[in-house]
Amino acid sequence: YERATLATREIGCGKRSWLGIGFTRSAMYSVLPTALRAFDRTHPDVELKLFEMLTEEQADALHEHRIHVGIGRQAQTAAGCSSLLLLRERVMIALAHDHPLAGNKAVRIAQLAQSPLVLYPKHPNARFSRFIESLYLDAGVTPRVAHHAYEIQTAIALAGGGLGVTFVGESVARHRRPDVVYRPLQGVGASRTTTLTASFRNDDLTPHLHAFLKTLAPHDSIPGAPAPNSIRKKT
Repeated sequence: YERATLATREIGCGKRSWLGIGFTRSAMYSVLPTALRAFDRTHPDVELKLFEMLTEEQADALHEHRIHVGIGRQAQTAAGCSSLLLLRERVMIALAHDHPLAGNKAVRIAQLAQSPLVLYPKHPNARFSRFIESLYLDAGVTPRVAHHAYEIQTAIALAGGGLGVTFVGESVARHRRPDVVYRPLQGVGASRTTTLTASFRNDDLTPHLHAFLKTLAPHDSIPGAPAPNSIRKKT
């Protein structure tokens, strides 16, 4: 307790550095755990502060200086910020293990026309939800939205309970659970990908921020796709 109190005082007095990281839940299935481990090993004196938040909440957190970096899904580059593409991956469908399509090797959107859909995150400006809905519209199917979940684990649990189907990135689908099967898309939408990006303020000169960004090694699960290492800046 005394060490924790001392560390808090040191941060408050500017004697100790800290790094605020906002992240969406799906980042914990891919790039974030490895990056945190690597950074903590090389920067043990930097206090890591982790904030789980929706992608749509991260721009405000950055502008209000509550975090130094936000790791989000389908994120758009906010004003005064730059973004680093970390991961580009296929979209997978999450189905209950006893769903009629669970035995298929791949699933077409048209086959889901009569299946209820679970969308997430529950936010008025949720970009991942719009991305999923666009897959349906491109296939000429009107999605039957049955539930809006706040975060990914709730959506997967609802799918596992037979209350609908949902969609996740391939990195999430690698983490199996007994009540859910994951299947790739076939036909329309099969080539569409979802992204994970790191966003940070252009005027943030914190040395350990850029050290942390270097630990977020680019990943690419799509064979033949270009290396996702470009930084996008928005003034």
